[in-house]
Amino acid sequence: MIGPLALLPLLALAQGVSVQVGTPSRDTTARPVAVISDSAFAARNARDSARAARRRERVVVATAEHLATAFTDPVARSLLDQARAARLSQDSLLVSYSASANERVTIGMALSRFARERIFLRYERAARVQWHRDAGARVEITGERTTAPMFGGRGGASVEMGDVPPIPYFPGREPLFGAALARANVSDREMANPLAGGAEAYYTYATGDSASFRLPGGQTITLRELRVRPRTPEWRVLVASLWFDTASGRLVRAVYRMSEPMDIWEVAAEDEEEKPCDAPRVICAAMSPMTANVPVVTVEYGLHEGRFWLPRSQMLEGSARLGIVRVPFKLEQSYRYDMVNGDVPVVPVILSAADTASDSLSRARRVEVRRTACDRGQYRDRVLTRFDNTLPVAVRVPCDTAALAHSPDLPASAFDEGEELFGSAERDELVGMALALADEVRGGPQRPEITPWLQMMRYNRVEGLSFGVGARQALGSGYSARGELRLSWADRQVNGELGVARSNGRREIGITAYRRLSAANDWGDPLGFGSSVSALLFGRDEGFYYRSLGAELTREPVEGRGVYARAFLERHDSASADASASLARAISGRRFQPNISAREGTVGGVALRWLGSRGLDPRGFRGVSDVRIEAAAGSFDYTRASADLTISRGLFRELDGALTIAGGTTGGAAPVQRWWFLGGAHTVRGQPAGALGGNSFWLGRAELGSSFVLARPVVFADIGWAGDRSSFGTPGKPISGAGIGASFLDGMIRFDLAKGIQPSRSLRGYLYLEARF
Repeated sequence: MIGPLALLPLLALAQGVSVQVGTPSRDTTARPVAVISDSAFAARNARDSARAARRRERVVVATAEHLATAFTDPVARSLLDQARAARLSQDSLLVSYSASANERVTIGMALSRFARERIFLRYERAARVQWHRDAGARVEITGERTTAPMFGGRGGASVEMGDVPPIPYFPGREPLFGAALARANVSDREMANPLAGGAEAYYTYATGDSASFRLPGGQTITLRELRVRPRTPEWRVLVASLWFDTASGRLVRAVYRMSEPMDIWEVAAEDEEEKPCDAPRVICAAMSPMTANVPVVTVEYGLHEGRFWLPRSQMLEGSARLGIVRVPFKLEQSYRYDMVNGDVPVVPVILSAADTASDSLSRARRVEVRRTACDRGQYRDRVLTRFDNTLPVAVRVPCDTAALAHSPDLPASAFDEGEELFGSAERDELVGMALALADEVRGGPQRPEITPWLQMMRYNRVEGLSFGVGARQALGSGYSARGELRLSWADRQVNGELGVARSNGRREIGITAYRRLSAANDWGDPLGFGSSVSALLFGRDEGFYYRSLGAELTREPVEGRGVYARAFLERHDSASADASASLARAISGRRFQPNISAREGTVGGVALRWLGSRGLDPRGFRGVSDVRIEAAAGSFDYTRASADLTISRGLFRELDGALTIAGGTTGGAAPVQRWWFLGGAHTVRGQPAGALGGNSFWLGRAELGSSFVLARPVVFADIGWAGDRSSFGTPGKPISGAGIGASFLDGMIRFDLAKGIQPSRSLRGYLYLEARF
């Protein structure tokens, strides 16, 4: 599962801790240098030194011109200078604190943009942190839980998110983008902190809005916004809205985002002398593009002792794309302070050479050392350092892992929203601000992002084997341009698209001109990867195709589920089925079934689609919905609407069930390409695709399977009808089928063997992606 695992290092950068999943990986936390007689360790240090040298070359030094052009008004300069001075003042006065810390890392996984939400891995931790300027920090882990639902929630994944949770605050560091970002000066190793010395080389600053609020004690706090914009958009710089207490100059609220997505291959190539992907070219192409984007980061602070603004909550939300895999991720942290600058008794932490040397041990050896420590007592202890060897940290972890997983300091369930800890409702306004920041990212066109031909290759009964190439180019201010060119072998056609869009990281509005091969299907993805494999290997193409030429205006989520809106004007034409080659035909002579004969004409209209998903616990209640509304006029006038709902829940100890109900109808004279078609993998299994079709339909599916979602055996039964709306209440004999199947990775991959009941009684096999259950 390269997708989700590749995101853990990015989250580690945000936290400033090390991450391991299943296999050893080097801990990137800063530590004192120790002499270790290990040639491999020495070689690693040499590589790190070379990498650091290459990074230093990328640092831009602030010049007099930068300083003269960085501020749009004198107030902005004064506010930034006051903020830098206030940080130094607070750091000199802060002596100690005692706090409780909670954090949660969530990583999802999907193979389709329309896929339902699912958790690949969730890691939660609670701790008590005591810090003293003259003694260091002592951390006791009070709760820790790893949930991997695809592996039954236990045993399938081994996770190490370092041995210490994020330190809430440390003098000289701002907790922007996690502790790893915030240095006093712009670093050669990290993203550019807009408050750091020399950041004027990367950013421009302007004053924004103001606000005030009253504290419970009656004190009124007045805030002023500093708007931070990058000089040149790239992933290493941020676009931010920073709010400061005008009286003290301290940061009170921060909302920001990456100004551009990160190209992971490109970043790896910058830091490595060799190619970042040393696998065969085909494998590297299949894993491309490999990008990550963080459109939402929020940090909120709380006032303590009337003068110390310390972080209260932090949230980072983003997504990555690794080939056809989509990986959403979220990092949440919250802190509650028991005492600030009070009598916090912290025994001085002393770091020994043995503590440092233990970092070179293999993962298996570390596990053995920990087991030995637990055999001797109830805790295992470790000492390490943070923040470039400036903070020694002693960590104590109870050996009773069962008690840690059920700690009252964690949410009652790993699938809870965690509202009481992370305050998700309170940060909705901040998230909206972060998304709006994309509109103000300035800069000219960036280097185009190319979608390789291997990612765009597909096979169906109309085009045969089809190749394409796509490109997307960021234009600045949230705008982007994209284009696509596609050639097909069987029908000798050229298709293409050209469009411009504006995005805020979550939603995108775009206008596109196109010539496409379109699918009339309302279920599945006939033009996707899974359907191409089924058509090429099994000679089974369940798509019904027609050609469309026109233009559209769209509004849709960038990733995942939500509301999709489309206004269109297009011409429809028939597409003949010209392909015949498949492995099934070579073996058994099976041919593709005929395509529909589309009604030709020009039509304009609007379409809405709402995709909903609720529930993350595979054993709890989960619901997936799909609602469509469409209206069009022109050569043919029609309206159509449908609703599709699937609910699933654990029924018995090791058994889960799912039920799907759906229905829809059409008004006016809809052409055949806007009918509903039943039969096949996504509607009634055991019956051929298009066994029934018409302007109305209803559908029911029932499934029963094991609770082990990594590889779940399933039994199922399907029934449905489609035809003229006048027969909706008296449909006659519907079509039906039943069978057995296997669902892998919580429905990401599905294989079914179905026996038709009515009217066809044939046996059919199906292989497809993103199943309901």
